[in-house]
Amino acid sequence: MRNEALATLARLRGAEVMRARRDLAAAAAARDGAAIEAAAAAAALAAEASQPGPGFAAWLPRGLAARAAAAEGAARAEGDLAGALAALGAARAAERAVGHLAEGRAEAARRAARRAEDRALDEAARKSPQPSQGRSPSAVPPGGIGSAAIAASSSPGAVPIAAKSSA
Repeated sequence: MRNEALATLARLRGAEVMRARRDLAAAAAARDGAAIEAAAAAAALAAEASQPGPGFAAWLPRGLAARAAAAEGAARAEGDLAGALAALGAARAAERAVGHLAEGRAEAARRAARRAEDRALDEAARKSPQPSQGRSPSAVPPGGIGSAAIAASSSPGAVPIAAKSSA
């Protein structure tokens, strides 16, 4: 359940980054458009000023207002672009934070799995029979078949045990 919620959160953060990128592109386009409008208003004002006449005096207040409005729009668009850039940075930071959280949880799960495996191995080692000290687990107790084989092989003319049983 926790992993599903984290995966959902990661997808949400990814979608927010994509939306922030789209908003940034739209803000950049709006800023470019506003800059073009401001340049056009300034060029129109300069063009009208180069042609003296009675219409210029009537047009001048309107031309100045258009240039001021275009400059204000360009400044506003520049601010919107800065805000969109900051929003994209915040969205990317949130996406990275979710990624770090997922990596941390995955590492914690790996450590827990290693600890569980170590506990299982320790438990299996504790439950298995322990050899007594000083002897190997394959040693035959005194007086057992191992002693008879040694005694038979040390006598001159002795026949090995395997040969006795088949005869």
